[in-house]
Amino acid sequence: MRRARAARVTAGRTRHPFPGRIILRSVFVRAAFLALLPSLAAADATPAAAAESGPAAWWRQLHVRDLGGAPLNPSGRWYVVVFLGQDCPVSNASIPVLNKLAAEFAPRGFAFIGAYVDPTADLGSLRTHAADYAIGFPTADDRDHRLVSAAGATYTPEVAVFSASGPKLYGGRIDDRVGDNGAARPAAAHQELRDVLSALASGSAGPFKGKMGYGCAIPEAVRQ
Repeated sequence: MRRARAARVTAGRTRHPFPGRIILRSVFVRAAFLALLPSLAAADATPAAAAESGPAAWWRQLHVRDLGGAPLNPSGRWYVVVFLGQDCPVSNASIPVLNKLAAEFAPRGFAFIGAYVDPTADLGSLRTHAADYAIGFPTADDRDHRLVSAAGATYTPEVAVFSASGPKLYGGRIDDRVGDNGAARPAAAHQELRDVLSALASGSAGPFKGKMGYGCAIPEAVRQ
């Protein structure tokens, strides 16, 4: 009986002839997993958290100012610049749509900026316009057309989307609520800007093909 019991114990032990190696392998697996944790945490970071690093270098070099004359340096993974004309009906009609898009996409890493481009307007009237239309995102004084030149914009309310690293990813209309002939629809059939922002937020890199919209031509900048 003792021999049989000993045989059974020995047989049980021979299932793992090298227990030290098994323990060591477990330690290595755990160490490898712990080493991956920082990478996993970085991959899980939200766009808003990634946007906290400050304004992009290319944007800072443009020396953009707000309507009060202060430097305007928003931060984000993407910059959405909408060119505004205070006397353009199409531009004014687009503001509620832009406000909704800004409220929806700003938390996802998109910095919206409204750029006033009329070189003949005074800052007081532009500030009044921004307040009267309750623009829900920062507005820039672009009467010298620094942003216009960077985007290659030609009309209001044209929009340009830039990555934080600088390349332009989209340029064109917000949607097709106003058709090519100037006739307005009750609602847009195509929402190009929303589609672009959704694609970027979902991981698409771009660039995206733009389509010309209907609006008001940007007047030539006054040369100093």
